Amino acid sequence: MTATMNEHLPEDMILQILYRLPVKPLIRFSCVSKRWSSIISDPQFAKSHFKLSCERKTPSRRLLLSTPSGSESLDVQTASFSSVRKVACPFKQPGRAFNILGSCNGMLFVALDLHDSFYIWNPSTGLFRKLPNPGFASIGATTFNPSTRPLDPSKAVVCLHHCGFGYVSASDDYKLVVAAEMMNSAVHLEIFSSRADSWKRIESPPAHPLIGDFSRTRGSLTNEALHWLHILLDTRVRNAVTAFDLGKEEFRQIALPLLGGETEFYRDVGVVFEGCLCVSSYERRGDGVEYVQLWVMMEYDVPESWAKLFKFEMFNDHDCLRRVPIFYTDRGIIIWRSKREKCKTVDELSRFDHEEEDKLDKVAVCTGRYTLEMDRLSHYRMIDYDESLVWVHH
Repeated sequence: MTATMNEHLPEDMILQILYRLPVKPLIRFSCVSKRWSSIISDPQFAKSHFKLSCERKTPSRRLLLSTPSGSESLDVQTASFSSVRKVACPFKQPGRAFNILGSCNGMLFVALDLHDSFYIWNPSTGLFRKLPNPGFASIGATTFNPSTRPLDPSKAVVCLHHCGFGYVSASDDYKLVVAAEMMNSAVHLEIFSSRADSWKRIESPPAHPLIGDFSRTRGSLTNEALHWLHILLDTRVRNAVTAFDLGKEEFRQIALPLLGGETEFYRDVGVVFEGCLCVSSYERRGDGVEYVQLWVMMEYDVPESWAKLFKFEMFNDHDCLRRVPIFYTDRGIIIWRSKREKCKTVDELSRFDHEEEDKLDKVAVCTGRYTLEMDRLSHYRMIDYDESLVWVHH
């Protein structure tokens, strides 16, 4: 039947059929014939397939977890984390930290040991590309090998301040952003362009300092800009979203909605509704009860368009040591929790959802849990992504 269809159907009709199939079957079907392999491996087909799935709101959204024993991919569209796949990462190395710094169009921006080796990787297809070094040197090289020559303090990275991965449609260019603090206290902001296949350094304007209390290292991507939650220290202490426009390579600030009282604070920035910027805020009462709110910017870069999507009582968990928001939906939140359980520490993902009519001041329902391998930096080694065939060619 496949041979008959392959021989008699016009290519336009085959394309229309293939465009509507999920990524995993397409990868299998690429082995059917040379003709199908040629179609499915075509970069233009990958772009068109992903564009159509986004327009139809059918991309498969998953959460990639990097654990000490390997990588896993979870379906975040199911409440119970029931669909779990093992994912082979061809460049992962034993003993080296695997840190996920960004996600864009199904591809991930990954660093080994934070700043030693940078990669672009598509976990759906397995394709990967090692990027040239932006000029960073690893402190670990001298820490664990005393015979190594001392590093240049202007090139030795102490930590990454923030980073991200995005796409500029006008120039068909994927860009990766890394801001690193060096041993000599200088901050270098490096941008990699897939079209130029090189890094370049830009200055941070004084009005938007890179040194600050960013709640998350990774920037949230929407409207071809990366976004971080930032504490500004000017005439008064206040929160704002710091945005970096990938096309203009400029920083700007986006005002946040006003919160109700001193017990409320902003926690994180993310994206919902296939592209709307959102921020979460928490409120802690004296009795230990905690509320979470999700605010959505319905019209991008228009502060007056902030609207509260939901507010609910999350949980009263006295054994929880730490919790970090990982992923948002229009009905709830997925968080990473580290908690004490029977004299040991347990890391888990928990999904909390609300009913459509219970958006305000209601108790959230835990609809799923997934236990993780213990890892001190678990929340830095997971990220949501859309399955795709898209790849960065050079």
